[in-house]
Amino acid sequence: MNLRHLEHFLALVKTGSFRRASETLHLTQPALSRSVQTLEKELGIRLIDRVGKRNEVTQFGVLVAEKASKIVADAIDLKHSVQLMTQRDSGTIRLGLGSAPAATFTAPLMSYVLTQYPRVHLHLSTNSPETQVALLRERALDALLVHSRVIPPQTDLHIELLGTAHSGFMSRHDHPLAKRKHLTFQDLIEYPIVSTMVTDEISAILVHRFGPIAHPSRFVRASSESVPALLEVVQSTDAIFFGLLATVRPGFGSGEIAVLDFKLPREAAARYAFITLDGRTTTPMLGPIQKFCADLVSNPTR
Repeated sequence: MNLRHLEHFLALVKTGSFRRASETLHLTQPALSRSVQTLEKELGIRLIDRVGKRNEVTQFGVLVAEKASKIVADAIDLKHSVQLMTQRDSGTIRLGLGSAPAATFTAPLMSYVLTQYPRVHLHLSTNSPETQVALLRERALDALLVHSRVIPPQTDLHIELLGTAHSGFMSRHDHPLAKRKHLTFQDLIEYPIVSTMVTDEISAILVHRFGPIAHPSRFVRASSESVPALLEVVQSTDAIFFGLLATVRPGFGSGEIAVLDFKLPREAAARYAFITLDGRTTTPMLGPIQKFCADLVSNPTR
């Protein structure tokens, strides 16, 4: 049985159209039709019924698609495993990031790989959790780095917790509050506070500890998913940044950003998870990348 015929049939099942499948596969429609017909002839069953202008997968086709998916995935893994044996510190890493991890890890991770592993190609992408998991299962991504609560445990996913990422209030180094000790929440909101999106869970924790005034809808004056833009505002004004300490690591290293002396509840922290496909051979480069990300979470101000 030709592996290519199985791949063609799976593309047809996924798209539901000979035209769309042929475009995806870069084949002509007649060539795709011949490929599917050859597979049907080899199996001795009909896989696709033409109903008017529609194509319907038969019951036999559903069974074959399920089995073929595993066969094609195993073939991809076989090729991938052989490549890994010869690459070591080269090759391509495709990592899917959640929105918060993207703000935390993108810049430092790129710098780390470019300087320490110049032969490695690194591709980082963000998307919805559902899409990220689908891409991981399709072997379009090697691993995911997401908030641990975003993706529940599933039998085909290998989930490792990286550690706890703590949040805090940060300002420019010469801010009026930078040298003061034991600040109160009231001290903080005397100044404009900027932040990335604050989750409902963190909002509830803040309100429980500090009262209604601590709801982000009341104290956050400006928000953006662009941490660099927020930090630029913090460095040029009296604004205070509220967010994960790890997202501001470059500012700590240069001495431009200071962590204000205000203790948040221990629960106001994020746990990140590194997720791979269970049973899939992974590139050795994922090990150093995972360790770097874990160290960044553990030592955000270094």
